[in-house]
Amino acid sequence: MSDAPVSIVFPKADVSRLFAQMQRAQRELGKDVKESVKWGGILLMQSLAASTKVSKKTRPIVKNPDKRYKTDARRAPFGVFRYDKHGKKVFRPIFRTGEFGKLRFFDKRTAGWYDRSGGPGQWRRLPSGADPANPESVVPGIKTDKRRNIGRRGFAKKTWQWATRSMAGGMANIMRVPNIADIRWSGGTSNPTVTITNRINYMDKALKGGLMAINSAMEKAARRMANRIDDRIAKKMGAK
Repeated sequence: MSDAPVSIVFPKADVSRLFAQMQRAQRELGKDVKESVKWGGILLMQSLAASTKVSKKTRPIVKNPDKRYKTDARRAPFGVFRYDKHGKKVFRPIFRTGEFGKLRFFDKRTAGWYDRSGGPGQWRRLPSGADPANPESVVPGIKTDKRRNIGRRGFAKKTWQWATRSMAGGMANIMRVPNIADIRWSGGTSNPTVTITNRINYMDKALKGGLMAINSAMEKAARRMANRIDDRIAKKMGAK
């Protein structure tokens, strides 16, 4: 997939509301500037994590978009869609011994596959699923093919969860993907700035509602921070 990250721009009004709560934390709770910025950043990352989808465990079985499978028995009629390294959606056929082999998948409903070595009209349906002779193994079938498995399920959400735990700074290697996210501080303690970089280039698709989810994530973070400040002030008043 492309290395270019998705550009996320936070609405100015929502940014102002969150910054107002950071300043309130300094004024009313005695937090220093860096503490309040870190607190706001954690709440924002938590909101983004909550807004990030987790995909299903397996890819859906789909018909081959190349309709030549209807007249060419060498082509698999079913498979899955995956994304290549450039982010392009491509069809991957599911078959037994290769798309030009004697065995190929055919029946999506029953997950059956067939031996077509007998020639036209002489296909023999073969069983698929658990192997009765060895329950720990699985006879390859269209529903159990490894190409259906989504190996990095929940990857996008995990990057925000890492950021939530790592607001002190650092770089993330998540699911063996190096440098997928990092947090950098600058400006010292008097004028601190935190830069949170998430290099997942499909984040616009992973967020519930797309990039529009950014609007609500920032607003939710500001509201949660306001509520927590109110709670702490109330506890302080009650202790007097």
